[in-house]
Amino acid sequence: MDLCSRSWRWVVPEAKGKQAPPPRLSRVNGWSRPLHSFQVVAWAMLFIVAVANFGIFIPFLPRSWKYVAYGVTGGLFSLHFLVHLIAVSIDPAEANVRLKKNYPEPMPTFDRSKHTHVVQKQYCHLCEVTV
Repeated sequence: MDLCSRSWRWVVPEAKGKQAPPPRLSRVNGWSRPLHSFQVVAWAMLFIVAVANFGIFIPFLPRSWKYVAYGVTGGLFSLHFLVHLIAVSIDPAEANVRLKKNYPEPMPTFDRSKHTHVVQKQYCHLCEVTV
């Protein structure tokens, strides 16, 4: 028992024979829709930190430190922004999957009656390739 005599030990029942609909299309990289909420938060935080750093914190520094601070934080911010763009733009799929996968085709559904897991013994049953 917890706050106000409410138990937080809730169990969500499994879907009784119902399969969740698969995603219509597979994502190619981080720019593919739908965007993940963490990605939106990361871009927003990058913007907020840049505005706070370059617009608020550095202008309050003494004149002799401003140029060094703008140079160092500007370089680090540019490097981080470039790495962030690269990480979002690459396709994280395994090389074998990239060679065989046709991205415009819809994702196949996974049948749990045939296999327990999607990947077993380094073989993906959805992509039908060795990973």
